[in-house]
Amino acid sequence: MKMVYCSKCTIGEEVGPSHEITSRQRMARVVAGAGWLALAWVLPRDSAPAITWPLAIVGAWFGISHIVAGLTGYPDCPELGAIASVVRGRYIQTRCGPWAWLDHRLEPRS
Repeated sequence: MKMVYCSKCTIGEEVGPSHEITSRQRMARVVAGAGWLALAWVLPRDSAPAITWPLAIVGAWFGISHIVAGLTGYPDCPELGAIASVVRGRYIQTRCGPWAWLDHRLEPRS
């Protein structure tokens, strides 16, 4: 299995999702995606387009991938695996420290 490292995130093809996510966790991904898209929309209005356009493109990628993750219930690192899983038609497992932490915080308490 080939692993590619991206700060606290990794990607590798595995059998199935690391865990199921709740509707609250899905909504958190959609809200994060909307925030990234809003940031991508505002950034190019700055006076330094050589810097802000690339940042806006990255923000748009993060926004779209987080919305796709929320809509499909993708549980791991959205920017690495959500869109790739949809395109390939099968789950691609990733690991993401920030979302693992947030998912733990959003889990229902019993």
